[in-house]
Amino acid sequence: MKTVPVLAIFAGVAAVAGCAHQWETVLDGRLYTRTNLHRYPVSIVAVDGEYSTFVPRRIDAGVHELLIDAAPTKASYLPDRKAFTFKAEKCVRYWLAAQRTSDYSRDYELVIDHAEPVPGCQPTSGAPSKAVIVPTDPTLIEPPRAIPMPKRT
Repeated sequence: MKTVPVLAIFAGVAAVAGCAHQWETVLDGRLYTRTNLHRYPVSIVAVDGEYSTFVPRRIDAGVHELLIDAAPTKASYLPDRKAFTFKAEKCVRYWLAAQRTSDYSRDYELVIDHAEPVPGCQPTSGAPSKAVIVPTDPTLIEPPRAIPMPKRT
């Protein structure tokens, strides 16, 4: 008889604890807009050396190294992998994409297809030093920088 209330309390505590999240930023490799010419979805392979297949990826705010696979082009059947340094702000969801110059170009730039505030996000590492304002134009956000990688053979 005494085990039922203890289990109910434990289940209630576990349910409430499951609602709290420890991440502050969301990265998504799916396309947000589908009208940009030569813009392709990406797969976020690793963040700071941690590999995962979760979509979207939930990370802490700050500077991170991203390992990105862009969708294959008409000229190849393998994805193109690059590493980028990315500065993530607190409580922002980013839709990342690969921007190529043509259908046959294997080279690409990582672009922010869209960014918006995460609904109901409360920063877990204290109050932000300044208010998070996501510009309506994603081109105003600092772009990711490419990290040189050795060529695959």
